[in-house]
Amino acid sequence: MKNLLLSYVLLLITSLSFAQTFSVSGKITDDKDQALSFSSVLVKGTTQGTNANADGFYFLKLQPGTYELIFQYVGYKKKTEKIVVEGNMSKSVVLYPESYELKEVVIKDGEDPAYAVIRQAIKKRKYYLNEVNAFTCKAYIKGLQRLKDFPKKMVKLLNAMNTSGEKIDSTLLGVVYLSESETKYHFRKPSDEKEIMYSSKVSGDNKAFSFNQVSDMKFNVYENLITLDGLSDRPFISPINENALLSYRYKLLGTTFEDGKMLNKIEITPKRKTDPCFRGIIYIQENTWRVHSADVYLTKDAKIDFVDTLHIKQLNAPVNDSIWMPTGLNMTFNFKVFGFVGDGYFNAVFSDYDMHPVFPKKFFKNEVLKVEDGANKKDTAYWDSSRPVPLTYEEKTDYRKKDSIGNIKNSDRYKDSLDKKGNKLTFSDLIMGYSYNKTAKQFSLNTSGLLTSGVQYNTVEGVNASLKVDMTKRYEDHRYHNLSTTARYGFSNYLWGGTANWKYLIKPEKFQSINVKVGTSALQFNGNDPINPTMNTSYTLLNNDNFMKLYKKTYASFDYRQELINGLIANFRTEYAERSPLRNTTNNLWIDNPNKLFTSNNPLKPNTDDSSFTVNNSFVVELGVSIRFKQKYYTRPHQKIIVGSKYPIINIAYTKAIPGLNTKADYDLAKISIDDNIKLGLVGTFAYRLKGGYFLSSRYVEFMDYKHFDGNQTLLANNDYLNSFKLLPYYTYSTKNWYAEAHAEHHFNGFIFNKIPVLKKSRIQEVVGGHVLFNDKLDQYYEINFGIEHILQIIRVDYVLGYGPYGKFNQGFVIGLGLEF
Repeated sequence: MKNLLLSYVLLLITSLSFAQTFSVSGKITDDKDQALSFSSVLVKGTTQGTNANADGFYFLKLQPGTYELIFQYVGYKKKTEKIVVEGNMSKSVVLYPESYELKEVVIKDGEDPAYAVIRQAIKKRKYYLNEVNAFTCKAYIKGLQRLKDFPKKMVKLLNAMNTSGEKIDSTLLGVVYLSESETKYHFRKPSDEKEIMYSSKVSGDNKAFSFNQVSDMKFNVYENLITLDGLSDRPFISPINENALLSYRYKLLGTTFEDGKMLNKIEITPKRKTDPCFRGIIYIQENTWRVHSADVYLTKDAKIDFVDTLHIKQLNAPVNDSIWMPTGLNMTFNFKVFGFVGDGYFNAVFSDYDMHPVFPKKFFKNEVLKVEDGANKKDTAYWDSSRPVPLTYEEKTDYRKKDSIGNIKNSDRYKDSLDKKGNKLTFSDLIMGYSYNKTAKQFSLNTSGLLTSGVQYNTVEGVNASLKVDMTKRYEDHRYHNLSTTARYGFSNYLWGGTANWKYLIKPEKFQSINVKVGTSALQFNGNDPINPTMNTSYTLLNNDNFMKLYKKTYASFDYRQELINGLIANFRTEYAERSPLRNTTNNLWIDNPNKLFTSNNPLKPNTDDSSFTVNNSFVVELGVSIRFKQKYYTRPHQKIIVGSKYPIINIAYTKAIPGLNTKADYDLAKISIDDNIKLGLVGTFAYRLKGGYFLSSRYVEFMDYKHFDGNQTLLANNDYLNSFKLLPYYTYSTKNWYAEAHAEHHFNGFIFNKIPVLKKSRIQEVVGGHVLFNDKLDQYYEINFGIEHILQIIRVDYVLGYGPYGKFNQGFVIGLGLEF
């Protein structure tokens, strides 16, 4: 019994000793006592490690024992320090710049010796790209953004328009975003990946989730093209791309030895200033020709968005005898946009690599990111014990300040006091619209003002005005109720109208919702509203073109929508409506074109004032499905975010108009659409939409039930470019039989303009498109458009050629808005 008890005590003591960990911390500086921000610390013989913070301080947790720590920084000599861990200890180190020896260079045929190294690295690119079949790792990512200055006049204007009670002032300067996350990342060839975020922290908001993701921090020079989503429409050419010699210049800056192996330090620069290429330095190991590390950057010349300069540092290290993997990645940036000036960084630490993981069956499906429940509920003690990179003084201060302010701002008392101030009615509210909030209850009410009420003009209603009221009640689990109401009055035909729309999002993660609408209003015959009311007002008053054709609809409808399984969304809609004809009641205008007369409100017979139909009722039921095979998505608690698929979206719908119940409409319509967006690397992006439909029966079909096509007869283009024509008349080719249409556009993303000296410094990009329509009323209709987009970032201009029936040609320019920020 004594021996058994003694053994148990010894076992307990041993277990406790192994479970106990101690901290090893210190500062990493250069020989001038300058902090080496984000330098790397690895435990030799393991995949455990960390990065220093922005001030050069690092922190490690180790069990008692003897270790060798490897301290590294790109461009500096690696240092290995042996330590014995018996308790908490400090270990600061000084790293010295690597002395790269440049011996007498032998130039062959005018070529720098760097080219020979690069050719060897290019030959080995595919080998290293395909070397790893699968792996898992832990990732810690910290992101920080600062605002250093903002445009005072713009902020003054925003404050004058802001009625929420909170004003923008100099306290906005400093850290505006600080976040940390911990994830487990899983990968399997060829492209399966899954990321599980188990902890997340956002400064000042304990309900938010971090946007930090490993998938956004992947920088693999072994890929031919490197994609940096959100920073550019086009990918960037790797310095060892199989055709990199066509895009880069290389210069050998010297060689050195690390662990007995020679490293080549090579400077890379683009051959053409505006090519999507990196600048900086890459380090390539002799004989193995692997990329040891990279210190590269991009500037505005490379056509990056949002930021002026992006600097990337990546360090690779061996995780076993043959395979190297990234252990640290740092992205720093600065920006200046519309007078807002700032900078920031994302710092990632990759550790605990497993190069031979065994994944459960069906582990990789379509969920590529999962944020676990409670990921944002970890307390300060947890983060103090788990974060591998210590906080800087700036970060500690920001957490302390914003968490304290957040506690105050999240209190009902504070929210009520802010609402009390913001809810006071002012003169500007009457002009721009009024907002009433009960923030603590997550309730908001918004109304339109005199300038935002939508005062328009058409020949049916004359001057007409609308008043909108919108109310929303939200819940913690992302459910919400929304009630949107509109009152409308036509001053010429004395017609009142009004609508009420109630939507309830029942289960956000399933996109489950119901939508109930009731109302009576003047509507366009084409339910897609292709004619912009403001543009119609201008053309009517100034050019005698009253394009908009309206009828009165009194209706009640019900919609139900839900995702049944991933990628399969079902929709059910039913509607009962009374449709009544309307006629022109005014012919007022500002500028009279003597060569034109207003057309009637009858789209079928524009030269007669006879109505195209009589009062009738309809009862319609529609079933539809949207299919996206292998749809990828993110999940957060009570949320699902779709991120795309390599397959197109297929939409299928069947509409049945049922006679009886005092209704006349009687028809059956089946329709289908297929659309996709295909990235083609440096050449650009190709997008298309194919649509078709057939009236299986058409026993009683009124004109508003026809299939109408989104045409355009004005200078302003429909911004849904893949669903509309640029020069097609609005109703000339509407059908109650069959139709087929195709729309396609190719966005070159600067591929051509980037090679033209006069244009390559601008940010404008080229686009071409084609549009085709067939139906029983015409044999063919074609459009080809040549456009320039990103003019002043938001404007797009197209020159369009149209070819219609009887060999008739048409042409014109259209202007659209493409909000590309």
